[in-house]
Amino acid sequence: MIQHIVTRFVFGCILAVFPIHEAFSALLTVQFSAEPTQYDPLMLEDGTALKIAANTLGTLFYYDGRGERFKGLLDTYSVSRDRLHYTFRFKRGLKWSDGKPFHADQFMLALKRVVESPVKAALSNLYPAIDLKASRVSDSTTVEVALKSADEQFPSWLTTPAFAPLRSDLIEAYQKGDPCVPTLGAYQVVEHKREGFLLLKKNPEYYGAKGVSIEEVKIRFISEEASLYPLLKSGAIDILSKVPALQAKEISGVASVVEEPVEAVTYLAFNTKKAPFSEKKNRIIVRDALTSAKKSELARILLTGEIAAASFVPAILIPGGFHHGSPHLPQKAKEKLSFSIQSDSGSRNQAMLEYVQSELKGGPGFEANLDLSDWKAHYSKLKVDPAEMYRFGWQNPVSDPSIVYDVLTSKSPDNFTGWKNAEYDELVGDLRQETRMVKRSKLIHELEEILWEEAPVVPLLHQVLRFGVSKRVSGFRANPFGVILFRELRLAADSTVKN
Repeated sequence: MIQHIVTRFVFGCILAVFPIHEAFSALLTVQFSAEPTQYDPLMLEDGTALKIAANTLGTLFYYDGRGERFKGLLDTYSVSRDRLHYTFRFKRGLKWSDGKPFHADQFMLALKRVVESPVKAALSNLYPAIDLKASRVSDSTTVEVALKSADEQFPSWLTTPAFAPLRSDLIEAYQKGDPCVPTLGAYQVVEHKREGFLLLKKNPEYYGAKGVSIEEVKIRFISEEASLYPLLKSGAIDILSKVPALQAKEISGVASVVEEPVEAVTYLAFNTKKAPFSEKKNRIIVRDALTSAKKSELARILLTGEIAAASFVPAILIPGGFHHGSPHLPQKAKEKLSFSIQSDSGSRNQAMLEYVQSELKGGPGFEANLDLSDWKAHYSKLKVDPAEMYRFGWQNPVSDPSIVYDVLTSKSPDNFTGWKNAEYDELVGDLRQETRMVKRSKLIHELEEILWEEAPVVPLLHQVLRFGVSKRVSGFRANPFGVILFRELRLAADSTVKN
């Protein structure tokens, strides 16, 4: 999922059907560093947007706090022998939060929007190919969906926002930037202040409402790290989505610090269309200069809890017994090369690149110049004219190793390396369709070996998220996508609000 710059404007929205209380004993307050740029489910791709959507949208399937997939709005589903036809039967009696009944047409509307929208949906290059002409609504609770080609990951993609059922009036609201819309999810957004907060209220019509303990959730968008510890200590915040490294000790004294590895990788990539990295030998020299020991040292310097990457696929997805072939010995370059490393200018990423810059100068003797800009400018440049080397990151939207590898296929819009490998592309496709664990393990080994030998990228770190959790919160879990399901949490009975 791709990071975004937040645009500035302010507006509020309050739905009369859900009155807001200034003080409410069952209020949970959660901090996120930045607000999503938009709330339209079709276009969501950044991590914060997906974490909010997991709590405010009803989907056919969902991942729980452990990362296990379950049926959500569905009662049952079946798949044809050729894996091309799915029949989905929704729970009976489903209602939107405004009391209007659900109809299977509303899921078909979402499918049509994914396939036919003139604006390309975020992540759409990864979606299964849906045959709308052969798909139909059988009755108010049944939909038959046809795929153009078999895709074992189709049910997993139905956990994502773009495939959530919706209504035409919701589309109009989303296009106006209004997140305060009726929902089939556990919570509905009832108040919104741009770059300030979202207020969520429990949806009484939610099919699992009896199991939802917390009545209200306030999501506050706070980027200033220095303010986080005081807010947590005072009780103004219950959950920090990020524990700043310099405040970790203090925070652990007033709350629990929970570390959760996620399906994400941070890497350096080469522009193989530009010298000096159009030559594989130069890519390998850089790759081998950044040894596993150096990556571990980088992780210690950053103090983020991240793990040195020995593979491109995140550590939690790598099969047991994995190892590369004999590593190449680090070597000095025959000539001094000068090039740029492009990245966004966040403090973590700048520190990372300064470390890499130093190691390349001291090891192979390369002169690496840093080209730092804000995220929006960085990403725009990547799409037009990437520097000789650039920093990038990927976090899985659904749990499957093939999705990580897909970012380096020739068809991926996020592959800015210029590197193409037909065998690699074919193996990624095979991995997406494979369900046998032994075969999947073999395919992952083959993919990693191609990346090792061709060296289009240097995996640096696998992400570990650190959450600060108030002692009044119980049942806390964050799944491999960094998602916290508020409906799984409980608050102490004597909790009070200090907002």
